[in-house]
Amino acid sequence: MPLKPTYRNDGAAVRPTTGSSGQSLVEFALILPLIFLLILNVVNFGGFLFAWITVANGARVGAEYLVRGTASLGKPSTPTAAQVTTLVTNDTSSLLNRASLQVRVCTNNNGTIICTGSGTQTPPLDPEPDSFTLASVDVTYTYQPFLVAWDFSRLGIHLTLPATTIHRRAVMRVNE
Repeated sequence: MPLKPTYRNDGAAVRPTTGSSGQSLVEFALILPLIFLLILNVVNFGGFLFAWITVANGARVGAEYLVRGTASLGKPSTPTAAQVTTLVTNDTSSLLNRASLQVRVCTNNNGTIICTGSGTQTPPLDPEPDSFTLASVDVTYTYQPFLVAWDFSRLGIHLTLPATTIHRRAVMRVNE
């Protein structure tokens, strides 16, 4: 049965209502927290990927410098672990939680393993110890999310990405 039009006092027709006024507002109010949570996680995941790539690049740059240090212009001697650590720290300076950065530099020369720096990672074994010196750089970083929502970590529920440890290792051989 069609609704009859109603008229105001001045004679203008008024649109009839069907009892659904406010439905859109209720639907929007129900979906808004989910959209907000999605945006939070997109921002945090983007920051996590940035930190992952930065840490991986720092480890690679440190190992490459350690391996190619004798071939570099102006660096006739093998770089020290302190120089490699400084290079990795400078390369990862764009990370927010820089205080958690740990760099460990290890060399394996025919079974003689020398490690310096913080961290507890053990260097990998060299499958051909007679021919090469194995150089490894381990970089460990604790990622802290940019935006933190309600966290129920005691229950094992995280609404956003939790703090996460990122560890990357770069291993290269020194051909002496």
